[in-house]
Amino acid sequence: MSAPVPPKFIKRDDRRAVQQSKVKIRCRLQDLIDAQDMTRTGLSQATGLTNAAVRGLCENTTKRYDADTLAALCDFFGCDLNTLFEIIPRHGKDDSSNP
Repeated sequence: MSAPVPPKFIKRDDRRAVQQSKVKIRCRLQDLIDAQDMTRTGLSQATGLTNAAVRGLCENTTKRYDADTLAALCDFFGCDLNTLFEIIPRHGKDDSSNP
């Protein structure tokens, strides 16, 4: 019996679900930090989150969101997920509504 073949790695942007999505999610953490006139480091220290976790959310490079991290941020800012994130339209090359 031969060894199982691992699934082929597909880059995130090449995944069919990502390509077909008409929206994307943007984290507003940097906006919330700016509104409080604080720094990312200050937020990390105040919440106990790592600098890397805060940076990834601020720069919208995070691909997976940890529930405990989001809960800590919502608790700190006194907000809900609708305030922390926004859904925005994705404008692609084949989007006929793109002016």
